[in-house]
Amino acid sequence: MGRTLNVGIIGVGTIGKAHLQSCLNQNNVKVVAISDVNDQELRSTAKRFRIKERFVDYNDLLALDKVHAVSVCTPPFNHAKITCDAASAGKHVLCEKPMAMNASEAKMMVEACRKAGAKLGIASARGRFDPAVELARQYISEGKLGKVYYGRVSFFRRRGRPGIDILVDSKWFIDSSKAGGGSFIDIGCYDIDAMLYLLGSPQPYAVSAMTFRGIEDLPELGTKFDVEEHASVFVRFAEGATVTFESAWASNMESGENTIILGSKGGLELNPFTYYTKQNGELVAIRMDLDRRRAMMRSMDMLVSDFAAACLEDKTPKTPGEDGLKVMQVISAAYESANLGREVEIQSV
Repeated sequence: MGRTLNVGIIGVGTIGKAHLQSCLNQNNVKVVAISDVNDQELRSTAKRFRIKERFVDYNDLLALDKVHAVSVCTPPFNHAKITCDAASAGKHVLCEKPMAMNASEAKMMVEACRKAGAKLGIASARGRFDPAVELARQYISEGKLGKVYYGRVSFFRRRGRPGIDILVDSKWFIDSSKAGGGSFIDIGCYDIDAMLYLLGSPQPYAVSAMTFRGIEDLPELGTKFDVEEHASVFVRFAEGATVTFESAWASNMESGENTIILGSKGGLELNPFTYYTKQNGELVAIRMDLDRRRAMMRSMDMLVSDFAAACLEDKTPKTPGEDGLKVMQVISAAYESANLGREVEIQSV
């Protein structure tokens, strides 16, 4: 393969262009081909980024021997098939979030890449490059929290529904047959992955969830809208810890996000990063200023850089498909739980 990773971008919408630009920002990555079903967008992107090889059919891109890896940046309903086809063609895969429509598809993707010896990285793991997440993971691994028994992640947007309030031309976000779900699969996937990373990739055991759609002042959409705006999800892990996830595209409160982690010896709050513990018999709260905003702006570059290194150096990416599967297991179980009105065990999804 040499010292340069030749990449093909499949899907050149908003997120595909972000992947493309991040590839161009690397010294060891070259974008050699792009593909999109929208020929007009394909031609425009090829001209803008000076990409010679362009294809409406992604299989033509996969047929190029010079392509070592692909970024899959289509809507979720295409992720599984494209990933499996790419693996069969001998290409490594960096897949955008959410990884798939459900856990079954995610498992198929992992197995296809494993069988082909292809690397599989998942973009929902971009939070692993957040300095607050990295430092929290260090604190946990060093035993500063003692036994971790509970976590809670809250991510609220006041009005941030894709296809409605933002990215208004991307109506597929609010159609379950194309997106797989709403707020929980779209933004909750980041939070699930970050918590898996912090806790050492534990196996989720059971999930209890509720979802809600019905925020007022909805504009005329002219399209199907059958996904949740809000999800509250309680996850039990096989190792004993529990975590609550709250994800909202729209809510009647200020936008905001935070993560807390509780342990027997100490606790953490990630925004702002604060360590709660006891020192010399006194309860203390130690706060640290971390440049999370800058890291967030660079997270795509770091994701692509790590994936390229994994492919070129034959190592596991920091954002592995196996953890992406666990994320999808939680999501699938959450939707089943909300539908049935009871707790659902992971083994059933």
